[in-house]
Parts: sequence; C-alpha cells; structure tokens
Amino acid sequence: MYAINHAATALLLKKKEPKLPLFPLLVSVQLVEVLWVLFNYLGWEHFSISGGSVHLDYLPYSHSIFSGVVAAALSFCVINWGYKNRKLAIAFAIGVVSHVIIDMVFHEKDIQLSPFSVTPVLGFGIIDHPVLNFIIEFAYGIFCWWYFKGSRALLWVIIVFNVIDLPIMLAHGDALTPFMHYPFLLPAVILFQILITWYFVYRYASLRSEARQAINN
Repeated sequence: MYAINHAATALLLKKKEPKLPLFPLLVSVQLVEVLWVLFNYLGWEHFSISGGSVHLDYLPYSHSIFSGVVAAALSFCVINWGYKNRKLAIAFAIGVVSHVIIDMVFHEKDIQLSPFSVTPVLGFGIIDHPVLNFIIEFAYGIFCWWYFKGSRALLWVIIVFNVIDLPIMLAHGDALTPFMHYPFLLPAVILFQILITWYFVYRYASLRSEARQAINN
C-alpha cells in the first residue's frame, strides 16, 4: 500500500480515540516503512528490478510479522511507561501492526514470519495487478476519510495523492531504469512520500478536528 493510504489508516485510529494527537498516529502507521528506508540505506535490506517490475527481495527486519509485533510491543512500552499514556500506547501499537497486515494484502510473497525463518513468505500479490491495486487503495482511502468524517479538503488530499501514485503503480520496463542505476532513489522517493503525506493529512485532518472542538465548546 502506498503512503497516502497508510496515512489514512491513522484517521481510523483518530476517530476511535478523538482526544489522541494525530501526528503520533501518523508516525505509527508508517514506522515500518521508515525502518525499511533506513535499513535499505544501511544495506541490511534490499530490492531488485527484474521482469520490468520492482521486487522487495529482502525486508525481514522491517516487514516480517515478528518484527512488526516486536516494534509494536516496544512502542507500547515506551509510550505507556515513559509518557504514561496507555490509550496512545495501544493506538500506536495497533498502527504499527496495521502496516504489516495491510502490506501482506498488497505485496508479493515477500513478508516472512520472522528474520530467522526463510519460509513461509506471505503476500496476496495485488501489487502485480496495478489497476486492481489502484481501485482497492483508492476505495480504502475514501473509506477512511468517510469514517473519519473529514473535510472536503482532506478528501481532495486523498484523491490527489492516489492519482499521483497511479503512474508509479503502472511503471515498468525502462521507466524503472533510474532505480537500477541509482538504488538510493527508491528509498528516497518512499521517504518523501511519507513526509509529504504526513504533512497534508495532518494539516487538513487537524483543521477538521479543531472545528469540531470549537463547535462542541
């Protein structure tokens, strides 16, 4: 799943617990992906390009089920004990785990149970069907907005970023050549997507939340 719709998952968590700050929830649903970027730059994980497609060959430290659970548990402990905020700790942990669960639906079979087990690898492979991938992700993003009861501006943020992602979903062959010659580019693009969607979702979702609080007061 692309950055905008992972970010939209934070809206579900925010709706469930309206008093929680939104930014930590946005971080939680993308923590796994930020680790993937970091681990790619460190050389601990890697991707390849073959058959005209990008393949996430090795990502067990960031995206395995075991790693996701461990990251969620550590996050819970830090927030619950360090910041004394149990509700945020629970929501953050759910956000971390949500990333791995959602990616299992879209990824190829590249998500391991743990870094210590080569098999089985999980993934339904929706990413191999770009049009279907786009439709499902787009519908999911709109659902998150509808459930959150977001503003029209937030809806446009989700729509625009999904449309921008479409050429990336459809990219194949020569369009992927730059990533072959400059492997640092793909993690950089992913990181940029994460940061820019954090900004826009936070800005327009927060404006809606502030308006609700003003009405309630």
